[in-house]
Amino acid sequence: MQLKPTVVIAVLSLVVASLLVAGCTTNTTSNTNQTPTSSAATNDAFLERYLAEDKNVSYANTNLSHKAWELTWINSTSARLEYTFFNKTANISFKPPPETYIVFPTTQDATNYLNAMNKTAYSLISTQYISGGAYQKLTGHTPTVYKEYKWNEGNVNILSEYTAHEIAQLDNLIEIHTGKWVGYN
Repeated sequence: MQLKPTVVIAVLSLVVASLLVAGCTTNTTSNTNQTPTSSAATNDAFLERYLAEDKNVSYANTNLSHKAWELTWINSTSARLEYTFFNKTANISFKPPPETYIVFPTTQDATNYLNAMNKTAYSLISTQYISGGAYQKLTGHTPTVYKEYKWNEGNVNILSEYTAHEIAQLDNLIEIHTGKWVGYN
């Protein structure tokens, strides 16, 4: 299925806009004489632990050698992860698409967010969580609600022509992976 560039841009713009709106607040009080707080203290504790466990799981993979792992908080309930690794088996380095993680107060809130997203180009590829992942290691159980959607553009065998789009719900957590894979030796 071939989509027009304007549709792709519109979908990506909606995702970015919803992330920005979700983190926007207006502070009408003066910042004078206020005690500064640590940004880490305002981040969602579950999401912090999940991202740390995700890193542990990734670094435990002996086929991968990580070159970079950069986490940027968008707001207290969402973060963006960019990383680079060397796959020893394939003998190639990869910089996967940036990943956005959003935690919601409830599973239903995450489901509502996922249902509101435009997933016209996506296909539901799985409702079964792969055992042993970061979520299970952190919580001690697999997610009650798991949905994984995928949309591939271009030729998966030619990285310069391939764009991956993935959205997953793990109970109250949404993961969004969108962008080009850039491989290099």
